[in-house]
Amino acid sequence: MKKIKNAFIMLFIACLMFTSAGQIVKAAEVKPTVTPDGRIQIVMDFNDMKDAEWAAGYIGKMKSKNVLSGFEDGSFRPNQPVTRVQAVVTAVRLMGLDNEAKAKSLDTKLHFKDAALIDNQYKWAKGYILVALEKGLFDTTEESLQPEKPASRVWVSSLLVKSLGLQTEALQKMTVIPGFYDANQIPAGAVGYINVAVDRDIISGYPDNSFQPNKPVSRAEMAVLLDKTNDGMLENAGAIKVSGKITGIKFDTTPTASQPSNGRITIKTYNGDTVTYTIASNLLVQYYQKFILADQLAVNDVITVTVKDNVVSEAMIYNKDDVKDTEFGIRELEIEVEYDKRSEYKLKYKNKGNKVEAYIESRTEKGKDKQTDAQAVKTIENLLQTAALTDKMSKDEVASKVMAALQLDKNKIQELEIKIKFANGKEIKVDIDHDDKKDDHKGYDRDNDDDHDNHKDRNNHKK
Repeated sequence: MKKIKNAFIMLFIACLMFTSAGQIVKAAEVKPTVTPDGRIQIVMDFNDMKDAEWAAGYIGKMKSKNVLSGFEDGSFRPNQPVTRVQAVVTAVRLMGLDNEAKAKSLDTKLHFKDAALIDNQYKWAKGYILVALEKGLFDTTEESLQPEKPASRVWVSSLLVKSLGLQTEALQKMTVIPGFYDANQIPAGAVGYINVAVDRDIISGYPDNSFQPNKPVSRAEMAVLLDKTNDGMLENAGAIKVSGKITGIKFDTTPTASQPSNGRITIKTYNGDTVTYTIASNLLVQYYQKFILADQLAVNDVITVTVKDNVVSEAMIYNKDDVKDTEFGIRELEIEVEYDKRSEYKLKYKNKGNKVEAYIESRTEKGKDKQTDAQAVKTIENLLQTAALTDKMSKDEVASKVMAALQLDKNKIQELEIKIKFANGKEIKVDIDHDDKKDDHKGYDRDNDDDHDNHKDRNNHKK
């Protein structure tokens, strides 16, 4: 069995070493290692990853999805600025349009003023540029691509928001001034895209409350932004994320090098539900910057899976000792309270399994106050303890619990927005608007499929 599995690993590595035709880059060195418990890990490593160890997991994941690749000398050059043409290529690949780009005729004329430069030096990327034009990823005022120019934070943010198809949302936020002290440096036509990129957690500002829109994005930073955009694409496609502990995993047949197998994975979520999904034996499961194949998953592994149509499309396991407190069964929480045009309160919380991110921001006539990191985590976890929110609550119950926990006066609130994502994949949204002297509970309880409401067909909870 071990020989078969090793052969399967070698075959998979060979597939990962594939390089796009005509591109002057080479895939990362891919090598197996063995963990103390005998699991074979696939390590997608570059010879200069020590220069950006903090981004190794993001880079590895984007490499595994064939979105990013390295250079012929085996390097990734993580701290080198990503160029505009590289950013465009990765965005198109992330959208799943790699084959469409490769199928484009390289004889097609481009209307950019630097079309000759593209034809002479970046012909390998021309198909991707053509697809990007067709998908509306460029600004309508851009006369030149400037392929070799370092891509700035504002340029990349706009590109990725467009790749998510959020142009309409961006246009609706063009008059909302971003809350950064250097917002005046953001081009007027990009303001809405920056607002959406920040709201969707694609990009954020710096601790000094600057955005630095013209700062070049490094290749390591690009990997992080692509990973966050990937989450948005999956969510737009109807995927959910589920977190918990594996209680059972079984494959239909014994996987071999030439014949992977489908199987069933059963997870007890942090909300107490038991859910079962289909999973392929050759799915790459992330463990920090390393990967294992899904047929090496085991009972009691702590895991987060991304699921669409009852099939696991992505998965990540965690070292049990690194798992952060999950007693609330909540993966993400966002709350926004507006008292009037000069006073508001914002809260964001995200439990990524091995890491908790949070911040709290309040604005009054006297100025802004912001809590980040440990201080915000403690405040929000106290809030969750008091509110005791569950996925079985109605929108009205959620609103009442949150207002009570935050000690909010309902009569003074202009608007209250709440978004909760639970560990079992269910989502609840609440939007209360008092601007028209009415209690308008817009929003919905969402768990992606009608049949999921009763936890029967979709999740096979009784199994």
